[in-house]
Amino acid sequence: MQKRILIVDDVNFNIDFESKLISNLAVSLKIPIKVEEAHSVEEAKIMIDENEPYDAMIIDMNLPDGSGVEIAKYARERNRKIRLAALTIYPNEYEDQRAHFDLFMKKPIMMESFKQNLIRLLQL
Repeated sequence: MQKRILIVDDVNFNIDFESKLISNLAVSLKIPIKVEEAHSVEEAKIMIDENEPYDAMIIDMNLPDGSGVEIAKYARERNRKIRLAALTIYPNEYEDQRAHFDLFMKKPIMMESFKQNLIRLLQL
């Protein structure tokens, strides 16, 4: 069964890098994973509303039009089963927001830890 992931980040390089890591993991685990992207809080909300439910989201915590926490709350209201990962360079700043996420991923993105976190996120 195909997994669907939404990456929310305002930096295209991060989205491209994460997408490539996810694609490589999908090939190595022999599971289909479809990756979609959003670049803002508003775009993420539209993607959540207009698409089939995502299995997981990787959300940058600091976006130009708001916080990743806003997206996490919005996503959970619509899909209780969705798995959410926060992506931030400052995880300690968001310690009080951990309840909204299944895990925190730290920037800069390190290939091996990202893959391990993705496996945990997708519960593979």
